[in-house]
Order: sequence, then structure tokens, then C-alpha cells
Amino acid sequence: MSEGIEIQGIILSVMPVGEADRRVLLLTRELGKVSAFARGARRPTSPLCGVTRPFSFGAFTLHQGRSAYTLSKAGISEYFEDLAHDVEKSACAMAFCELTAYFTRENADETGTLALLYYALRALQSGKMKKRLVQAAFECRLLSENGLMPAFSHCARCKKTLESGVFSTALMQPLCTDCAPKNSLYPLQKSTVYTLEFIRTEEVNRLFSFDLSDQVLSELLAVSEILLKSAVDRELPARQMLSVLLSPAEPHQ
Repeated sequence: MSEGIEIQGIILSVMPVGEADRRVLLLTRELGKVSAFARGARRPTSPLCGVTRPFSFGAFTLHQGRSAYTLSKAGISEYFEDLAHDVEKSACAMAFCELTAYFTRENADETGTLALLYYALRALQSGKMKKRLVQAAFECRLLSENGLMPAFSHCARCKKTLESGVFSTALMQPLCTDCAPKNSLYPLQKSTVYTLEFIRTEEVNRLFSFDLSDQVLSELLAVSEILLKSAVDRELPARQMLSVLLSPAEPHQ
């Protein structure tokens, strides 16, 4: 067996393989997104049985074979166990991991996304923020990490500082009220504009520390939904399930 590779990361998903193995998908600081086989991990006596669970964060030892990595050891520092005991929180965490897996790549620098996912899971577990707000903040920042979220500091047409305005689905950009078409469907009040720019630019460790009115949250979720539909080319089952489980914010006017 090759010399072990020490990595740090979060398990995004786990899938059974064969009679007793598991295939784990990890987001790591050192290798980006990577999959590995955990031999015998479904046996109750295996040291890998309890440490190969979704959302687990810690240190992992991988060995590189001819065509795949093998996971030989894991030291978990945070299991996020509370998420597994709450249906809605678990659904959120699954949707976050699903989106993370969609946007991340092997052998890429995913340090920012790893930190984002970690702090989003911490916010979910603490329960101090509305789950829908954690979702909106996570999704918008994930889009920003991938260069898919516009700046909300200024109007995309006249370049003036943006206070309130609309979000144009034709341009996928924010516009001030002077530049906005009369039939714009997605108005953005001042608090929404500020929040979107805050999510885009704030340090990730301070990102999940605010609250919003239902109306602002509704506008935030609307922008996130528009951007994601433009960026994602297939249905994501965990996110679809989340939309059914979570109560929506107040209807978007």
C-alpha cells in the first residue's frame, strides 16, 4: 500500500458498496473534492464504521491506489450529531453537501468552500438562525465563491451606488430604480441589497450571525433561486426535498 496522505475535510456523502464497504465523498483542504473507499466500514466491528458518516469533519488518512483512494483512518473532531436528530436540519445539511459536491472539483483549491460548509453546518446545529436564512446565506455565498453572484454595491447599468432597486433576470444583475424596466418582477429593498452584498463580501466565520425580516428573507431567497436555476443544469434531489420540508418565507411581493 502507498504511503498515507493526511488530509482535513468534511464527508459530503456516503454510499454502500459491495457487502461491507462504503464509498465516501469528501471535500478536503488538500485535494479538493475526492472520493475514497472505506473497506469493511459497514461492519459494526470496523474502526471505520462510526467515523464514515455524512457531515463528519476531521482528519483522514488516504492511500492512493491505481484507480482510487482508500480510506484507512479517520479522526473526527466534529460529527454534527444534532443534525441527524432533526429532520429539517438534516435535510438542510444534505442539501448543502449536495450543492457543495456539485460546484467543487478534484485537485482544486476549495479552502473557501470548505470553510463555508463548516460554518453553515455549525449555524444549523446551533439553531440561532432561521434555517431558511442559513440556506439563503450559504447558497448565495457558494455562488459567490464560484464567481456566479454579481456585486450588489452598484447598479449594473449606470454604475451608481445601489440602495434599493430590482434584480433583472435578463441581465442576472441588480439595477437601480431609474434603470429598471417598469415590469421588473423582483424588487429589492434597501435591506436586501445590503444583505446580499454582506453575504458576498463578509469573512465566512462572521457570515452566519444576523437576522432578517420575513420580507427581506423572501427577497433574498428569490435572488438565490434565480441564480441557482441559471447555474445548475440538473435537478438536485436533496434541495428539492428541502423546499418541501421547510416553510417558505412570506410570499414575495
